[in-house]
Parts: sequence; C-alpha cells; structure tokens
Amino acid sequence: MCQQVVNQDDKINQTCPIVSELDAKLNGKVITNEPLSVVHSPDTKENAAKPGMPEFISDEPISAYTYVDYSQPHWKRRKLLTEAHPHLKSLNGVDNMSGLYTIALNIGLFSMAYLLKDSSFWVMFPFAYVFGAVMNHALWVLIHDFGHDMGYETTWLNNVFLCIANLPQVAPASVTFVYYHRLHHTHLNETYADPDVPSPWEHEMFGNSALGKIGYLAFFPILQSIRTLRFTEFNNDKWVIVNWVTTMAVNLSVLYFLGFRAFLFLFISSYFALSLHPVGARWIAEHYAVKPKQETYSYYGPINNVAFNIGYHNEHHDLPRVPWSKLPQIRQMAPEYYEPLYKHDSYLQVLWTFFFNPNFTLQTRVVRESTKHK
Repeated sequence: MCQQVVNQDDKINQTCPIVSELDAKLNGKVITNEPLSVVHSPDTKENAAKPGMPEFISDEPISAYTYVDYSQPHWKRRKLLTEAHPHLKSLNGVDNMSGLYTIALNIGLFSMAYLLKDSSFWVMFPFAYVFGAVMNHALWVLIHDFGHDMGYETTWLNNVFLCIANLPQVAPASVTFVYYHRLHHTHLNETYADPDVPSPWEHEMFGNSALGKIGYLAFFPILQSIRTLRFTEFNNDKWVIVNWVTTMAVNLSVLYFLGFRAFLFLFISSYFALSLHPVGARWIAEHYAVKPKQETYSYYGPINNVAFNIGYHNEHHDLPRVPWSKLPQIRQMAPEYYEPLYKHDSYLQVLWTFFFNPNFTLQTRVVRESTKHK
C-alpha cells in the first residue's frame, strides 16, 4: 500500500509517488485521501495546551490506514492523568458485584431457554435477539473485567468466574479471549500484532460497499476466530481446558434435558451479542478512526446501562485497572482529558455511518508498525 509517515523531525518517509490530488490542508500540514495518508507527530504546539490530546487531521473517516510513528497515546495520557489527578489511583481495584451479576445473568439466560424450549422459532428468535443478545453481551463485558482481574482479589477466583460467565455462551472462548485481549492492550493498533485489527484479506473480501460491511459484521464472530490463526503463539493454560470442559458439559446438558430449541436460543443469543445487533456496534465504535488521528473512542449513550459501562473505552485504555462500576468517575474527575475527545452518542449512528459511508472501511484506523518481534 502507498504510504507516507511524518516523523518527529517532520521529515517525510515516502514509499510511493506523491499523489497529485490533495483533499485537505490542516494547520499548514497536508494530507491526502486515497491511497495514502500523511500523519504528523502528536507533540505539536496546537496540542501543547491540551496534553495527551490527538491532533485531528480530518472530520471524516479516511478509507486507508492512517500510519503514525509514535507509541499508543494511552501510555502517555495515563502518566499525565495520574500526575495531574493522583486521586485517580484510588479507583483501581475490584468490584465483587461482578460475580453476583454473572450468576444473575446465567440464571436469566437459562431460565429463558427453559421457558422457550417448546416455542416456535418465530417466537423464540425475537426473545433471543432482543433480550438474550443483550444479556449475553453483558456477560462478555464481565468476562472482560474478570480478564483484567477486576472481579476479585485473586487471579484464581477471577478465572473461576471467567468460566462461569461463559457457560450460557455455547462457544468456550472466555479464557482465550483474555489472552488475545491482553495482546490488544499491549499492541494497540499495531499491524498485525493487535488481534482487533482486521487482516488484509478481510478488507479485500468485504470492501467498502454497504452490503459487504453488513456481511462483515454479520460474520464477525467467525472472522474474529479465524483472525487468531495469524498468531503463532497460543494460550495453553490449564484454564483453557477447564473452560472447554465446563462449557461443553453445559451445552450437552441443555441439549439432553431441555432440547434443541433451548440450545438454539442460547446459540442465537450468543452469536448476535457479537454480530449484527446494536450492541455489536461497539466492535466498530471503539477503534475505527471516524475522526483521525484519534484512535480510541468512548460511547456515552444509554446502552452503557445494560452493558456495564463498556462504552467508557478511552477511560478503560487509559486506566485499565479501574473496574466497570468506576469508569464514569474517571471522566468526572478529569474532564479536561475527555471532553475534547470525539465521542459516540449512538451505536445506531455508528452502524449507519459504517455501513453507508464508502470512505468508512475496515482500514479506517490509526495504525502503527508492530513492535511484537522487534
């Protein structure tokens, strides 16, 4: 791909001929649209008054990667945040209520599976899509917190609840999710050491058409699983075995005691929690650069009320040891670091823009070269 990156000395490293048509000029800096993006270091005079803030180079999504030559901004902002607001460190810790919510959601999903076991598909499906997917997604958020050891004080107990939270989700994936999620934090937006960054073949397959992007989100759970194959190292922890044994035992028990329709309810609930659904919009909302060079985006809409504040994504990456229940306090305590950032207010709007804006592609991201093997 044709690329340009402007380094700290403002010298251009050019790997392709200069594109003749310029589509933007910002603060005396020029960027091009397709097929290259010119990117500048964040340490500019404009940002000096707003430490830790990105330099916006476009008000619209850019169809190609925006390459940068500096490390992920959350490490810098974490340092600035804790220096300016030392009391933020008091938010680090655990929230034991996560375990109780996990049990309650398990009871709710298995109860619905029981009540719908003899219903027709057309009765069962709306319940799975409207209620089951939302509850299942909420369990994924709790899995995320247990994966950061923010449910309980011991890793052992967090791992136990990782497996419990995964029981109604059909696919035994919670423990391996934690492994890849930690890679995501360590190698944020690195091509292609970050498991959240789509592989080139995904972009080529689904393109920038509305139908292609709808298909991408529809098949996202499958694509995410295939994407992990690009990693040569895997998590062989004993908890992976525990996760597989317990989840598959529950699957077989549901099929034997409740029947196929109950199992199908759990499967549909699990699949659409990660797929073509308003809660599935978060896979697009969190790191697709609708306003580059900002590379992480928070969502402050009502779905946070049923998703354990997962929308507070900038806050989470800045301070990843703060449990879900205290994430809003980060923004309240340090508003000067978050109010200037672009944010999402509607997941439905995110989906609409993603599907129908041809410049919004699977490469609409701020990325950096991988440091994993350096």
